[in-house]
Parts: sequence; structure tokens; C-alpha cells
Amino acid sequence: MIPQLQAFFTLFHQGRELANSATWKNRTMATNALIAALGAALVVAKEFGYDIQIDQQTLTALAGGIPAAVCLFNTVMHVITSAKVGLPTNGGSGPAADTAAQRGQGGG
Repeated sequence: MIPQLQAFFTLFHQGRELANSATWKNRTMATNALIAALGAALVVAKEFGYDIQIDQQTLTALAGGIPAAVCLFNTVMHVITSAKVGLPTNGGSGPAADTAAQRGQGGG
């Protein structure tokens, strides 16, 4: 279990990415669309008079918890499916190797 966990955390380093990252990005977008569609379906169903047994406290918890989980999921998937973003490698704390300032496009 530990080697798999270490392999997962190395994906957060800059220059590393998942194999088949395009497939993972497509699945992430599909998951986001599904969550949005389910949320919209719930609101539309309640507007059309369907009695969905959700109290206000549960609805409030869902309204805060689901977006937070989706944001966390999106951040993790963005980092581990792209070799251009992530934590610096080898303990370095500097910026990424390919920044706008280094290309002569940034100010300051």
C-alpha cells in the first residue's frame, strides 16, 4: 500500500503526469457535467412540484459540501494530469522553469 501511495504523491511534482492524461481530463469534465446536471434536475423537479424529501439542513450541507468536494477534485486532477504544474522537484522552491518572465513576456 505504501509504494502506491508514494507513487500517487509523486504525481503532484512538476514534470509528472498520469498516463493517458487526456482520458482523465475528459472524465473529470464528464463528472463536473454530471454533478451540475443532477443539481439542476433537483431544482427543476422541486419547481415542478415533485416532493423530494430533503430538509433545509441537508440541502444547506449539500450546497456547501458538494462544491467544496468538486473544487478539491478538480484541483487534484488538474495537477496530476499536467506536467506543467505542480510542486517544485528536488526540494526547490523557485518558480516553474517556463514562466512568462523568463520568456520575456512578463513585467517586473
